[in-house]
Amino acid sequence: MSEQAGLALGAIRARQSALASQHGTATDADRALAEVLASAHAATRESLRRLDAIGEEIDRADTGRAALAVDTPVGAREFHKFLVDKQREIAAVVTNAHELSRAKRAVLDGLRAQYAAPAG
Repeated sequence: MSEQAGLALGAIRARQSALASQHGTATDADRALAEVLASAHAATRESLRRLDAIGEEIDRADTGRAALAVDTPVGAREFHKFLVDKQREIAAVVTNAHELSRAKRAVLDGLRAQYAAPAG
């Protein structure tokens, strides 16, 4: 009977060790997930802030169109150049957000494997 108890105790300890390891893996994954989400949230807020600022610049320019003399060839050309520049800025914000999204997705895909570790 003592031999069976020793085997059972060994099995229990092995199971505890496996569960502790799995818990450590899940804890590390949780930490990485929190970092990914926090940085993605911060980047999203910054992108939105930048897009709002660009929108305000465009609104101010549109409101002041009369002062820009857009009814003249030079004024129209300058306003067009301004709008093209703003379009480039918007495209850069969107491109950066897309690249960040791809990078974060790769991290999340890696975390999926850590969460999918077998329980037993």
